Amino acid sequence: MKKTWLLFSLLGVVVQLGYSADTSGRWFRLTILHTNDTHGHLLPFSYPEGLDPNSQEAALPHKRNIGGVARRATLIRRLREALQPYPTLVIDAGDYMDGTPFSLEYRGEADVACMNACEYDFATLGNHEFSNTLDEVLRLVRMGKFQTVCANLRYRDTNEPLVPPYVITQVGELRVALFGLVMTDTQNYRGARERVAVLNPFEVALQLVPQLRAQADVVILISHLGISDEERLAREVPGIDVIVGGHSHTRLTTPRFIEWQQKAPVNLGGTVIVQAHQWGGELGRLDLLFWRNAETNRLELVGYKGQLVPVTADIPEDPATKRVLERYWRRIAGKYGRVVGTAADDFVRRGDDFAHYYLVGDAVRAMLGVEFDLQNLFGIRIELARGAIRYYDLARMMPFGNTIVRFEITGRDLKRLLVEQRPTVSGIRYRVENRQLVEATLNGQPIEDDRIYKGTTNSYFADRYLKPMGISYADTGKKLLDVVADYIRRQRVVAPVYDGRRVVR
Repeated sequence: MKKTWLLFSLLGVVVQLGYSADTSGRWFRLTILHTNDTHGHLLPFSYPEGLDPNSQEAALPHKRNIGGVARRATLIRRLREALQPYPTLVIDAGDYMDGTPFSLEYRGEADVACMNACEYDFATLGNHEFSNTLDEVLRLVRMGKFQTVCANLRYRDTNEPLVPPYVITQVGELRVALFGLVMTDTQNYRGARERVAVLNPFEVALQLVPQLRAQADVVILISHLGISDEERLAREVPGIDVIVGGHSHTRLTTPRFIEWQQKAPVNLGGTVIVQAHQWGGELGRLDLLFWRNAETNRLELVGYKGQLVPVTADIPEDPATKRVLERYWRRIAGKYGRVVGTAADDFVRRGDDFAHYYLVGDAVRAMLGVEFDLQNLFGIRIELARGAIRYYDLARMMPFGNTIVRFEITGRDLKRLLVEQRPTVSGIRYRVENRQLVEATLNGQPIEDDRIYKGTTNSYFADRYLKPMGISYADTGKKLLDVVADYIRRQRVVAPVYDGRRVVR
């Protein structure tokens, strides 16, 4: 035992100081470069200045003119060259599409083409890839020069895997097993509803990991489950060495280590979890150190070091990747590059007030002349920066192609929606405390249970929440994005509102 702790102490020094090449065959290093939740952000982007100081974004070392897939390609190439002779794997943990005009127009094709140019090695599917039809999802998988793995996706009728559940590959001296998992809520997305079963990821992992553990030196999960489930999985399924995670957009500046409840006689006895926030603003880097066990002659994981590397404007664009990107951007630049108006200030969140959501709701209510509008949280994807507003910026805010629906609802059901879904609102003021509605007014008057009110929402909200309540609605066919753009064009200048219309405690 003392010898083991001494070894770990020495390895800690090695990890802290860095790694150097070893010709004896006792040591081996593998580096993983990773992204997650890039959501179509192929061009550089900026965050607003007025960010919530408690947010992950506020802690970023760089917030302006960051990201961009052509810069990312250069960074990947530089790191791969610098890390030789040891190997590097480039991995994406899903949701590479659905977030910008590239996804609206090309349904993931532009994203996969650029990932091919970056020379990704492995990926899993995220829930947002299934915003496509199933045929489109499978076309993206075939198009990728990287290997896509996901173990909990099956065809409902045949129980055959949708994509390979795992792959076992030789990387230098190391036998590497990689498998993928995606969140069960993927079942509710368009492409999965057709004929795909999304199995319980914990049950799948419990069955699969021991098999992979017996065949490989290191087991890597490419996960689109979110940080909470990734930590739970690490505790409940011992044997996973590394989880390259996604879905929760978690910014882990250093890896998170979860010790297994049931120790196994291998390596560190725990799981290293990494996530690289969102949109490709930073590239994750994880260095893994292996030691050859003299008794078994197998390499065992004994050390790790991880960090997030900013993708900044001083990194030149890779010419080959830039050519691929420009081929797609050139066709849509005229449409999405035009300016529709001006933001007088940043549209950001302040406490319970969501100014960027309020802009959308107020625009819809004004343009369609209804009593109120509801928008679900997480439906408006970015905060809006002060200055010129391009159609591209609005498409990043509303990237899903949702349309506007009209509906009528009793005050009783409307109040139920406010409590259960806690939407952002226009025309309504409400307050929820301890899951109890303590205030609800519409245009200054208390909402009456038996009165019928006329409102609007987006097609996603209607399908997900109105339909199960038996509330009928009529789709206007008008895209949410276009209605908001027309509103801003008429106003010319729009200013954020922080009026306390929605309070949730």
